[in-house]
Amino acid sequence: MEENTKGIIALFLAYFIWGSMPVYWKAMQSVSSFEILGHRVIWSALFTFILMFTHRNRKIFLEMLRERKIDVLWLAGGGFLISFNWGLYIWAINHGRILETSLGYFINPLVSMFFGMMFFRERLNRMQTAALCLAVAGVSFELVAVGSIPLVSIGLALSFGLYGVLKKAIRAKPDIALFIETVTVSPLALAWLIYLQREGAASFPYDVTMNLLLAGTGILTSIPLILFAYGAGRVPLTTIGFVQYVSPTLSFMLGIFVYGEPISFSRTATFIFIWTALALYSADAALKSRKNRRIN
Repeated sequence: MEENTKGIIALFLAYFIWGSMPVYWKAMQSVSSFEILGHRVIWSALFTFILMFTHRNRKIFLEMLRERKIDVLWLAGGGFLISFNWGLYIWAINHGRILETSLGYFINPLVSMFFGMMFFRERLNRMQTAALCLAVAGVSFELVAVGSIPLVSIGLALSFGLYGVLKKAIRAKPDIALFIETVTVSPLALAWLIYLQREGAASFPYDVTMNLLLAGTGILTSIPLILFAYGAGRVPLTTIGFVQYVSPTLSFMLGIFVYGEPISFSRTATFIFIWTALALYSADAALKSRKNRRIN
């Protein structure tokens, strides 16, 4: 099997797992969202710590601690950012807002494009500018039609977009970066879980099935990141751009067809604005890729 094909399969599996996560979080709906978040942080730190025992990972990690202390501090700060994203996502899923999470991750590439312009002085061409304007128009339409903006969607898109800025600025292996991020937040997560346990409000460690589901959050968090890292190094960025829509599309379908979430006219219109913007964004990426192949 060719490396490119392996990369595409790995990427598809990563985004399929991310898109299917609502099913996993719904299975733990009886547990509070922030208790789930605490376990996700703790078990992710534990799972990535086990991965650190490979000689190469341990060596790279120790080199980072010695020679890249500022990068380690930034990654530690990123732990709080991604924890906010995880907490908001889990809360939204378990409060019947799967469609809002889907919208957030559809918006995310456009937010990343805007942050690229802000933080890395990347210039937007006409198609990219039009895509960004359509995204703003979609959110504005909902604000006018409903009188409120989709805060969950905006919160997820902004937090993950900023997390992406951090990842672009600091090069680090995904499993090592995740270990630094989660181990930084782990003391707070552990303190929260101990508090819930003492107050008698914790779900852990009572039900065997729930125990396994909570412990599995570490694997569920780490595996798609490892698959993504494997795939991203073997396929063009354009391919990643297209495959990334598997995740929010799957969440969108789960929200409507499996969990029966209602979708209003204003929300439908907002999605249409965003999908049109993404079509422009994807077309622009495809044209650039074709142009680069001709040059090379």
